[in-house]
Amino acid sequence: MASLRIRVSLLFFIFIFSSTIAFAQEKVSSTNTFTQGKTIFDDLPAHMSVLLEWGQRPEWSNDGEWIYFLPRAFSNVFRVQVETGKVEPVTTHYFHEGYLRVMALSNGDLLLAGPDEFNADDPWASRHKLRLSILQKPFDEPPVLLDAYCDEGPAVSRNDNRIAWTLPGQREIKIAEIIYRDGTPSLVNEQMLLSFDKRNYPITDRLETQDFHPNTNELIFTYYYGTEEEPFYFANPYSIDIKSGELSGILTTKNSYNEAEGVAPDGSFLLVESDLHAEPKKWLVDTYLLPLQDDGEMERLCDWTNYPGYKCDNPVVSPDGKKIALQRGFTDGTGQGSGIVLFDLEEYRKLKK
Repeated sequence: MASLRIRVSLLFFIFIFSSTIAFAQEKVSSTNTFTQGKTIFDDLPAHMSVLLEWGQRPEWSNDGEWIYFLPRAFSNVFRVQVETGKVEPVTTHYFHEGYLRVMALSNGDLLLAGPDEFNADDPWASRHKLRLSILQKPFDEPPVLLDAYCDEGPAVSRNDNRIAWTLPGQREIKIAEIIYRDGTPSLVNEQMLLSFDKRNYPITDRLETQDFHPNTNELIFTYYYGTEEEPFYFANPYSIDIKSGELSGILTTKNSYNEAEGVAPDGSFLLVESDLHAEPKKWLVDTYLLPLQDDGEMERLCDWTNYPGYKCDNPVVSPDGKKIALQRGFTDGTGQGSGIVLFDLEEYRKLKK
């Protein structure tokens, strides 16, 4: 009788598992009728390749060997070896409330952002107050908590241990240095870099840090604007001179969404999530390349919004500037997605000629 119950339970599990997979495949297929049933991964050009069919928020290691990522929002950090596809856990050896961001510091340590407490019944309430912490190499101990809270993603310098972050409310940006005393990291020289409240900017305007420009003393951030009901309808990438506080518009288009993402290690271009190809106020963004060293125009690199329910977002440039890691994003979830694709810039430029 016991063996019969085991066989029945096993058959039931197989039925449920098979049904779940079939439903997922049917759902993917049915949402891509625009491209005659093909999925994004079935239809990639020669200069793109699938690294992972799951995972989100990619971040390159400093040597370009690994890409750190999250399986989903408020989860553990993993990493995948670019050459082999090998996946390893990074934060599963200790208890925590889940992470939303992971960034590689210039010394190889990881800057993590996650809530002090996570409520699964109201998950997104934690999104806009994330505690920063540092996970030190070789990632075998719990991270050291910092006395700093950010809203959305922080920015990390490639050249030194400076970081910048947007405070909860997305109206102010702080900057600080990370130092190590007896092997323990902490923040020093913390200062307010930009305050829309002090500058009397409209209450609808918002900020989000993105990246340090590698060749200048500037911080790149996104300047959002819209309505009181939805302040994030429109966006443009801006920079601020860290010494003078002077603001400069990198892109100043009107009534479109252009969010700053990864900057090239030589400072030659900036990746942008943009909806220039789509109807405004829908956040149907794909990844664009914006030249920074000349007057070149933005170039659309992906067309994933042609697949209903998807977009191309969270792009980051490899340390050697030769590849971009892209996220297969969901249009019904800000910053959320499943799948990481590698974009070979050298091969792309050869094919363009």
